[in-house]
Amino acid sequence: MVWGGNDGAVDRWVKQLEEDDPKLVSLHILSFRKITTTELGRIFQAIGTNTHLHDLYVSGHLLDASCIDHLSESLTLNDTLKTLNLGNSSFGENAHVFGLFCEGLAANEGLIKLDLENKGLLSNEENKYQVAHLLAKCLTKNNTLQELNLARNELDDTAIEILAPAMTRLLKINLSMNNIGEQGAHAIAKQLIENASSKVQELELSDNGLLAGASVLASALENNKSLRSLKLVDVVSTEMELSELPPAAMEEGDNKLDEDDDAKKTDETRTLHGNALARALGQALETNKTLSHLCLDNNGIESKALDELAQHLSTSAITELKLRRNRIDDDGALLLSKMNKLRHLELGENGIGAKGFGALLDTELHYLGLFGNAIGGFGADPSLLPELSNSQIKRLDIGCNRIIHQDLEAMVEVLLKNGVPGLSLLEMGGNVEDKEMEQWEVTMSRLLAERKMDIVWKRKPTDMDNSVPPPM
Repeated sequence: MVWGGNDGAVDRWVKQLEEDDPKLVSLHILSFRKITTTELGRIFQAIGTNTHLHDLYVSGHLLDASCIDHLSESLTLNDTLKTLNLGNSSFGENAHVFGLFCEGLAANEGLIKLDLENKGLLSNEENKYQVAHLLAKCLTKNNTLQELNLARNELDDTAIEILAPAMTRLLKINLSMNNIGEQGAHAIAKQLIENASSKVQELELSDNGLLAGASVLASALENNKSLRSLKLVDVVSTEMELSELPPAAMEEGDNKLDEDDDAKKTDETRTLHGNALARALGQALETNKTLSHLCLDNNGIESKALDELAQHLSTSAITELKLRRNRIDDDGALLLSKMNKLRHLELGENGIGAKGFGALLDTELHYLGLFGNAIGGFGADPSLLPELSNSQIKRLDIGCNRIIHQDLEAMVEVLLKNGVPGLSLLEMGGNVEDKEMEQWEVTMSRLLAERKMDIVWKRKPTDMDNSVPPPM
């Protein structure tokens, strides 16, 4: 793998490519490295007869007609290259340059993954949708491509109506962080979900203002037999997720972003669409037996909207469900605790308390994420924490949950009596206060002396990254 280089690096890469060096299987030229279009053209030309390079990453670099012409010709000859990421945010401005690339892509018989994230695909001032038409045309001709990333291109409903019919043979599609609305959602539902010839297995539509279109997508799943993973994070609002703005956008002492974000969380229109989405998914899962991974973070979904979803989860193929940052309380937790096929459940930053916590622990889940809820207080009532001898949980995240030492003691008693017998990782950071630190130290030492597991508990809430749940 090559990530950059000193002077003479381009000559060395070209030599390796031309001599078909079996050691050069991946070439990653960092965006901040200075490289001319002429040098890129030499690299692209050398790829034509190479049989060992699998991955080429030249994202962030300016491309012109000359170097792309070399790449296009190489793509018609080379069937070894598998992944390609190229161009900067102005790649889509020049339809002629992009068209040359599409000519090579249409004829290529080896590429599997194409990453065109943030390439300005609608930035052509003369004809806004010309590049979309060019890409759609070549996708219909290419028979090997399986994965396509079109995130962050400001794609709108019209662009999606152009592209969707050409993407049915793909297996994995990322359309997140665009400008897709209800009309675009209808096109996706018709072409990529309801269409019996669609092969799409993974679909990412997060951070688009689908609004009522989110429910249309969910309903389309009823007879779908190909989709395995669907990500619909923050799709019931047209506002940007304020928590993702850079800190520099906020003046010192200004809490406007926090106030606006809180308002977004409790917006009733948002919740109306979020609840409709959850109910539509519940109805679709009555017959859909293929979808296994479902992500619905940050959609204002309430517990009352989970009835139908919970009812059909047990007979569906869903093993992973993410509902982070919604409006789910103990009632919703109790519904979800009855779903015996779920193995990974993420409910961080909701409103779940001690009662819901106890119910969710006593399940066949392998991972339970409850970061940023309010489960503290179960130590005062032993009935809230059952013996849990049949719990299947292996990883548990209860960071930032107002857990005090009394709660910790109650949990340790259960664990020392072989409750949650398979637990290997316990994350509890952001709970202990300085005044209880010594007590926690003693109790944790007692637990670790008898139970072998990894425990993370000393971090303060301000030290924790609460934006991303733990990886699988």
